[in-house]
Order: sequence, then structure tokens, then C-alpha cells
Amino acid sequence: MKNYIIKKISAINENQLLEFYNKVYSNLRNMSGKNLKWYYRVGYNVFEPIVIIVEDKIIGHAGLIPGEIENKGKKYSVIWFTDFIILPEYRLKGYGKILTEEWMKICPHQVTFCNDFSLKIFKKLKWKCNFLVNRNIYTINPFKVMPVIKNFGLNTADNLTRYFLKKNLKEKKLIKPEEISTRIIQNLVKSEKEKKLNTASIARDESWFRWRLIENPYRDDIYFFEDGGEFIIAHIFNQGKIKRLNILYSNSTNNKEGIFKTVIKWSIENKIDFIWYLNSKFKNSNNFFSIFYEKNLNFAFNSSSSDLSEALDKGLVNAQGIDSDIDYIARDR
Repeated sequence: MKNYIIKKISAINENQLLEFYNKVYSNLRNMSGKNLKWYYRVGYNVFEPIVIIVEDKIIGHAGLIPGEIENKGKKYSVIWFTDFIILPEYRLKGYGKILTEEWMKICPHQVTFCNDFSLKIFKKLKWKCNFLVNRNIYTINPFKVMPVIKNFGLNTADNLTRYFLKKNLKEKKLIKPEEISTRIIQNLVKSEKEKKLNTASIARDESWFRWRLIENPYRDDIYFFEDGGEFIIAHIFNQGKIKRLNILYSNSTNNKEGIFKTVIKWSIENKIDFIWYLNSKFKNSNNFFSIFYEKNLNFAFNSSSSDLSEALDKGLVNAQGIDSDIDYIARDR
């Protein structure tokens, strides 16, 4: 193994760093020096991503997003593991393990939603994992990914599907979403304070919501839906030729009616092809989308606190699409 250096991204030339990101993370949108600070919440505290360098070349990267998890009235500073990569020509040489071990020294409490490859590395380093968070997809236009239909009568098939779906939702009114505002942020914080959670949960305060929703480089694509006291925050974007609506955050636990069907109707009218949603497997979680496409996510974690580790072993009770980077980065998860 060649000599290597580990550095924080703040110690790397910005142009060199952006060149690396644009090379290995082709699905990162709006990447710039300014947005880079948003992606990793740089400046929130002293935690920041690191890179591994061999012969003056960045060969690997381990990103992070700082946050807090609360358990039994105590808050723990945590880091979400994101954007972990080793250049192909340097893989299977031990650099991935080295980089991960260095990353783990940054903060004593670490969490991640990860792919199967990364999970293998974490397990070797004695991380724990569970599969108590689901990623669900409600399909409005499945023909976008069906080759036979794609070539013959796509528009006709799509229009017919939307017609019959909308017919089943005729009792739901069509609502107009709002843009994210300070008033909405304040209401979100109030909603968080009203929750009574008795196990490990993600702590979200006003600073967190402002970072995630208002300072977001995708802010223009984020909408707030409200109906009868229930609300949904959604991120709308195009992934290739597919128009997706990601449900980031909701206060609803209604598993049949309410705001979810309202958003489905809006999506049908606005040419959304898929609706994406996360939920945790707890008694009061929303299971509406579980009757459609569902996938268990790998949730891995490591903590120096036995109390926090034991709580995380039971899952994150309030995990939603707004957490980690799972909403805005296209991944195999």
C-alpha cells in the first residue's frame, strides 16, 4: 500500500475537490462551492467530510451530515455517513477500511442509510444494523420503465391510467401547494415539540429545518401541502425522463384517507410518475404506501454509548425522507 494522507475537505483546494465530485458523483445536481457547504452542513459544528490522498491525488471520500439524535431526554451529536467512495483502481487495497476508520474518529456516534456494499464494510468494523425503515413507491405511470409500452402508445396508456386513478379520487379536492416559508418552519418546529417519543428519534429544531428546507439549493422544487390539519412537504424533480415526488416530511398517520390521497390527486394532475416515501415499522407509522412497491433500507449505526446503541437497535421511530441525503441523491436504495 502506498503512503496516504487523510485531510478534511476544508484543507483541499476547492477546484480540486469539485473536480473530484463531478467525476465520481455525476448525480449530484447544482454542485458548487456554495452548495457544497449545504450538502455537508459545513459550519454547523466542527465535523466535516474527509478525503484520502495518494501521490497528491484524491482517491477516496467519506462525507457526513451532522445532526442530533434524542433518547430518554438526552441529545447526542451524530454524523450521517454519506458519499463514501474509493476510485475503482484503488479498491480492494485496504483504503476503504482506512478511510472509514478515520471517519469514525470524527464523532463517537455514527448512523447511515447505506447500500449493501457499504454495509459489508460497516459490519467488519462491528457496526450494528437493522431493516426497520422502508422505502415505498406509489406508481402513477409505470409505463415510463416498461420498454414495450415505452415504444408503443406511451401517452395513451399514461392518460388512461391517470383517468382511472383520478376517478377513484373524485371525492378529494384539488389543493394548491405553498412554497416553504418562515411561518411553515415555525409550525414544523411546534409540531416536533408536541411529539412524545419514547425511543431513539431524530432531533429537528428551527436551525435544522432552515438548513434543510430554506437554505436548500433545491428550494424552488419543494412544496408544502396542507389539508384538514395534516400536511406533507414534497420535493419534486426529474430523474431522467421520470418526474418524481419525494415525500420529505409529514405529520399524518392516516393510512387510508386524508392528505396522502390529496397529494396523489395533485400528482396525477401535474404529470408526476412516481411518489416516493419512507416510513418506520412502528405501530403508529403510516402504512398507506406499503401496499405498493416497498424495499427495506439498510440502517447501520455505531455508538460509544451503550444506551444509544441499544435504542438505535430498535430503530429510528421518526425517520422520514427528509433525513440523511437519501432524498436528493439517486442511489440503489
